[in-house]
Amino acid sequence: MEKLKLSHSKISTFLHCRQRYAWSYVEELVPKEKAFPLQVGDILHQLLDLWYTDSLEQRYLQDMEAFVRDCYPNNTSEQTLEVAYQALRLFNGYYTKFAESDPLNFVSSETHIEVDMGDYILVMRVDALARPKDGRLWRVEHKTTARLDSHYLNGLKGGLQGAIYDFGVEHMLKEKVEGTIYNLLVKTKEPQYHRAYTKRNLAAQERMLKTVEGVYRDITKGDFYPSSQCYQYARECPYLLLCNHDSKEAREAFYEKKVSGDSSITNVKEEGGE
Repeated sequence: MEKLKLSHSKISTFLHCRQRYAWSYVEELVPKEKAFPLQVGDILHQLLDLWYTDSLEQRYLQDMEAFVRDCYPNNTSEQTLEVAYQALRLFNGYYTKFAESDPLNFVSSETHIEVDMGDYILVMRVDALARPKDGRLWRVEHKTTARLDSHYLNGLKGGLQGAIYDFGVEHMLKEKVEGTIYNLLVKTKEPQYHRAYTKRNLAAQERMLKTVEGVYRDITKGDFYPSSQCYQYARECPYLLLCNHDSKEAREAFYEKKVSGDSSITNVKEEGGE
């Protein structure tokens, strides 16, 4: 039997709402319309990956509408224009802030890692690995947040995702990774950009391993039920319709089966509440 693969996205979804995990990863249903912020995040992430790998051509930036249209052909022209505008605006901010004022030497981008944990496999996709001027190796990750304070930064350092990714990188490389460089986009009226260096947190890794073991056991039991957290960041859960009224008609009208290979992971994530 093929081992269960667990990613941060799957684990955090299960911890937030077990029924949402079942809709997304057991039933393999996804909403037909992708939320606007997720489209912007996806496009931004693709631009960053092209930049890191020296594959970013001017034609992408000069005709962002075409770039977005290729990714989301079902958007209206107005939606395509808005996604293109917002993604290009954010990318220009990233580039101006980080490429010019605090450059990094990127070693890899979009690195896929799998760690065999015995009963299951822990999988992740690392945004990038890079070296600052001192030559030490760091993991690079992008985050968006509505606020930036010490509590948010401590949450990144001791959070589930950081612990999973640090654990995976340690198993992949022989060289020590110092920690994580977070490129932060603060969603104020005029976006602000901040870079934070955080050291590895071994205590967070120990907590993560215990958490993931518990999640694995409950998933294999098929222990799925809805939570009451149906609204997050002022947005309704995309599966609330099914929780309220699951029917063949609702499934056909608003959902579709995942495309093979769809990881349903958005690397430019919102971590701060709004």
